[in-house]
Amino acid sequence: MDDDIFDSQPLENDLLIDAFQDRKVVKDPKILTKSRFLNGLQCPKLLWTCCNTPETIPPSSARIQQIFYTGHRVGEMATRRFPGGHHVQEDDFQRNIEETRVLLSAKDPRPIYEAGIKAGRLYARADILAPSKTTVGAWDVIEVKCSTSVKDVYLQDIAFQRYCYEQAGVKVGRCFLMHINNQYVRHGAIDVEEFFTLEDVTVEIAPFFQRMLEWTAGLLKIIDLVDCPKVGIREHCGKPYDCQMKPLCWAFLPESNVLELSGRKSKSFDLIDQGILRLRDIPDDFKLTDKQTIQRQCAISGQPYLDKDEIKAFLKTLRYPLWHMDFETIFEAIPRFDGIRPYQQVPFQFSIHLERELGATPEHFEFLHKDATDPRPAFLKALRKCLGAEGTILAYKRSFENGRIKELGEAFPEHSSWCKDVILRTEDLFVPFQKFFYYHPSQHGSASLKKVLPALVGKGYEGMTIADGGQATTEYARVTYGEGIDPADRAKVYADLEAYCGLDTRAMVDVLEKLNKQVN
Repeated sequence: MDDDIFDSQPLENDLLIDAFQDRKVVKDPKILTKSRFLNGLQCPKLLWTCCNTPETIPPSSARIQQIFYTGHRVGEMATRRFPGGHHVQEDDFQRNIEETRVLLSAKDPRPIYEAGIKAGRLYARADILAPSKTTVGAWDVIEVKCSTSVKDVYLQDIAFQRYCYEQAGVKVGRCFLMHINNQYVRHGAIDVEEFFTLEDVTVEIAPFFQRMLEWTAGLLKIIDLVDCPKVGIREHCGKPYDCQMKPLCWAFLPESNVLELSGRKSKSFDLIDQGILRLRDIPDDFKLTDKQTIQRQCAISGQPYLDKDEIKAFLKTLRYPLWHMDFETIFEAIPRFDGIRPYQQVPFQFSIHLERELGATPEHFEFLHKDATDPRPAFLKALRKCLGAEGTILAYKRSFENGRIKELGEAFPEHSSWCKDVILRTEDLFVPFQKFFYYHPSQHGSASLKKVLPALVGKGYEGMTIADGGQATTEYARVTYGEGIDPADRAKVYADLEAYCGLDTRAMVDVLEKLNKQVN
């Protein structure tokens, strides 16, 4: 799988879920909700647009419904850590607030799920408010996240909630972040005590809480501006998450622009601040790394860069028969099968193109698990049957495939020796492009297979119904584990998955062939 979609996803998912819930419930554009508050901390332009012209924000990705479904399931599971509570109305803004107010004053206080509290123009909805066990008459705030660790943006979120509740006259005791424990391994029914990690963050939110009066006052002023504030593009466009406004805010950038420079982007933004947008316009005396120098030279010449000696050295590490290998996986917050951790990559599909010798016609082998059972045993059996004992196994970003092989060896010890051998035999086709032994200006700074293939071979993934790993994961889970799926829909998705995964390994064959021709 040649897609960098894993590292930030739980964080982005949490923020998408919160923003969606706020938009669904809070129709008043002048109210500062917690998702709008976080938007404002990231970018004043984003906040103003969310409140004043939300229709101009590009839509979220196609996987959003799966994200909301996951968030709902995790939220429901979290209430089991605080049982016996009341679930207030979520979709009606006024009822949400009124039901919460009544429950907060009840003689027999119990946990409240989705408690909505408004203080002036501030509004926050707690995942769980629980009667404090340490402070009489107080309520503990429990914020639930799909992520697996504490992050500053979560602390800011909780600090805003505390401020809002206290402004409304609610006595707050302790504040907690409840996130997923990524070391939990499922065995039987989910054990919610082990699945979640409950962290007291009362002290950690203090620095953010102290700035709440300043922050909220400033953000409310931004909401009330007649015109959208002018904000230049910078690192904040991707921190703490990739902003939905990027397609609009970055639209002024020309092709082959300085943001394509390899490495950290601060240098690129500095160039933009100086009015230098195109790679070819970077001054001769501007300090660049070796890779960045290659990119600038290619942008000026329009021709690719080629280090024949390094490519030849790489090609000499390959031994035929050559097995081009690619996996597709599911990675779910709530592990579906025994022996699996949250967000563990579970392989359900592979494609292999075999070249028995240099120049031989490639042979294709594939596997796709097509029922709702744990795919790993059948996947491993099919892979062992397919892979021969001799020759190099070639992957693109081999750490991904090797990681799955390592996990399979640990889950099924009887195969551990074979798995170790596979890992030792695996080489990485990513290396020549990652290290800039070859670089084409049409790669636009990326060494992903989806950029390298058209740059080097002249063909790509156009016309594919499933065209990236995230879509493959989402669609596989939908038709394999979903209820009421039309058999024709399922069959089409499976055919599309086979076409997509097969193209990945065929692309590797074609890329390697072109590399050989470039240097021989």
